[in-house]
Amino acid sequence: MTMTSDVTQLYESFPFPSPAEDAPLMDMIADQLPFVVREAELEGWEVLDAGCGTGSILLALARRYPRARFTGVDACSRSLEIARRSAEWYGVSNVEFVHGSMPELGLPRRFDLVICCGVLHHLPSPRAGLQWLAEHLADDGLLYLWLYDAVGEHGRMLDRELVQLLTPSGTPEDGLATIRGLGLELSLTDYGFPAGWTGTALTAAEQDVADADAYLNPVVLPMRFADMPELFAGLPVDWLAADRVFHPGGISLVDLAGKEAESHGDAVFVRPEDLFDRPALRDQVRKLGNLDRLRAIELRLRPTGFEVVAGRDAGLDRCVSRIAGNLLPFGDGPEPGAR
Repeated sequence: MTMTSDVTQLYESFPFPSPAEDAPLMDMIADQLPFVVREAELEGWEVLDAGCGTGSILLALARRYPRARFTGVDACSRSLEIARRSAEWYGVSNVEFVHGSMPELGLPRRFDLVICCGVLHHLPSPRAGLQWLAEHLADDGLLYLWLYDAVGEHGRMLDRELVQLLTPSGTPEDGLATIRGLGLELSLTDYGFPAGWTGTALTAAEQDVADADAYLNPVVLPMRFADMPELFAGLPVDWLAADRVFHPGGISLVDLAGKEAESHGDAVFVRPEDLFDRPALRDQVRKLGNLDRLRAIELRLRPTGFEVVAGRDAGLDRCVSRIAGNLLPFGDGPEPGAR
């Protein structure tokens, strides 16, 4: 099932993440890739951003990796207009934009890296969207997925339900008036961004966009790590691994196997046993399998978002050892701890 017309209309009214072509770019994925893939330059890579919006994440990647080629796909024509103007503003030329909605969009190409941030949970059928993403992976391609976490998003989901209950007209503009009447305002601190996505405070227009996205989207399906094996079952990928959690305390890179002994710069690594003070509890957590260890992280940190990485065949060899240490039980793929 494709993205609904109501969802598309929301983003036509409130293009995400910013309606300004000169808005600062979001480096949240560009900064993260060195902690996922071994290739430093991504030279010759073909990269797809599925649901690129106004291109903030995509253009930051394209600027960081000039030797790769980038494609942005989005169902919102206004967002793509802003993205194209933003590419000109920032002088980014190694990018192209395609208007369309997965899973219907015909895109006869496969990619070394497919990124999908904050989109899959807005599809009536996340499974159908994920199938489309997986089918566009190269033989050793990687799929990088960001999703709402149902644990940390519980409160916002209740607020969202109240906003929609009190907005009978259903129009985005009336919905925003309801949000303001209730005194609601999305805090990016809850997602590990105390200074905003780009290190600068949101403008009033950007706060409207963030709040519309947070409380007015008619389709929101938060998930958990434990949902991932079933979601990916039967799809053309061979392995699945955890990457990061986003929570009020910050952004933490999951390191279940202890591959990283210390932080690198601003990067913070988290193992579930380190979240408990008592030795007996730590020992108990160490005995758990990878999926239950991730559940312990979720229940302890209450994340609002999380990321997973999946891939085909030799794609795992393109990743740093931390990713192999975070493997989830999935299909006939390599067992956790096998590499």
